[in-house]
Amino acid sequence: MNEKKSINSLNVMDLGLSDHYAQILSIPISEFSNKPYRIKKRHFSEANVQEFLYLLNQVTWQEVYVEPDISAKFITFMGVFLRCYNNAFPIKTVHMRDTIKNKWITQGIKISSKIMQLLDNQRRQQLWKRRILNI
Repeated sequence: MNEKKSINSLNVMDLGLSDHYAQILSIPISEFSNKPYRIKKRHFSEANVQEFLYLLNQVTWQEVYVEPDISAKFITFMGVFLRCYNNAFPIKTVHMRDTIKNKWITQGIKISSKIMQLLDNQRRQQLWKRRILNI
């Protein structure tokens, strides 16, 4: 928020209530969209890391050694390395959806809410049993 370009307008207003002035700041915010979207990412699990190490151990690196020029050696090395990397950590398309995160809802509030729901369900069951027995 330290960028000046993110401020649409800034006004100082005298409300006439005291010797203090109000500051009115207009800042653009992005619209919340719950539309699904896709991102590409790699998964770095322990199994994938082990696969990568296995692939690197299978390489003889002979094709790197036979190159006469240092630049060619580097290009060949990077080609072999990236082949192992891309095989072990493939790029996957993941479907995402923005969610509203209420940061003010603490763990204590969540636990209390679950307890209240449980108690309410028990109360409703007791009322239902009483109605059935009274009929």
